[in-house]
Amino acid sequence: MDKIIDGRALAEKIRQEIKEEIHKKNLRPSLAVILIGNDPASHLYVSLKKRACQEVGVDFHEYLLAENSSEEEVLTVVDFLNKDEQVNAILIQLPLPKHLDTDKIILAMDPKKDVDGFHPQNINNFLSKQSDFVPGLALGIYKLIESTGENLANKKATIVAKSNILYQPVAKLLNDQGVTTTIVHPGDKDISDRCREADILISACGKAFFITEDMVKEDAIVIDVGTNQVGESTVGDVDYSTVFAKAKFITPVPGGVGPMTVAMLLYNAVKLASQN
Repeated sequence: MDKIIDGRALAEKIRQEIKEEIHKKNLRPSLAVILIGNDPASHLYVSLKKRACQEVGVDFHEYLLAENSSEEEVLTVVDFLNKDEQVNAILIQLPLPKHLDTDKIILAMDPKKDVDGFHPQNINNFLSKQSDFVPGLALGIYKLIESTGENLANKKATIVAKSNILYQPVAKLLNDQGVTTTIVHPGDKDISDRCREADILISACGKAFFITEDMVKEDAIVIDVGTNQVGESTVGDVDYSTVFAKAKFITPVPGGVGPMTVAMLLYNAVKLASQN
């Protein structure tokens, strides 16, 4: 049994299904991405999203803004895209330059075009079961866990994250399958104990090698959301080389959560196009 959860292979399968759906339903999904500044990782992620869109048949539009763009300039672009009837989906590439108010800019998006599902209205609607539109990051993580084929009922999950609101949708998806889920800040004094009791451990704290072997339960499912630069290498939050032997299933970095997040972006773009 292969314990590596291959995000690339799963994402490829999903992309093929999306491509077929677009063709079958004669859809014309259109995604606009706002990219502000010079962050190399953000530019790389946007280029990957662009390539994926072109592969499946989603129209892709880039709005590149300078690092020193004012909040007013960014909000003007958001407003323009909100009103553009040719655009079904909007993505604001994060993180934004530090002088910009991320919450204010996300809030300015039309929730009906928010492809990431990060708008507070969309998160609240999903958590309160008023909507079946799942934020792409949460859906990607859940599908990776689901792909293991494990029975999730009565298991415990710990999500290590600095942002509670972004990971509440993951917790809800797991709770719906009978998983008891806790979101823990990486600075929590009991962090090691909370991780060790988890049958499913999800790390999204953005700290290289933060999760060590002694923090992982034997035969746990380990999902590494982190992407950190160490020299020339991209590594996760999990010390993969030592945790690998202990985990029953584990995602690599790169090649795990990243490709699935892009696939779910396409999935949500098609969903928005179908609704509009």
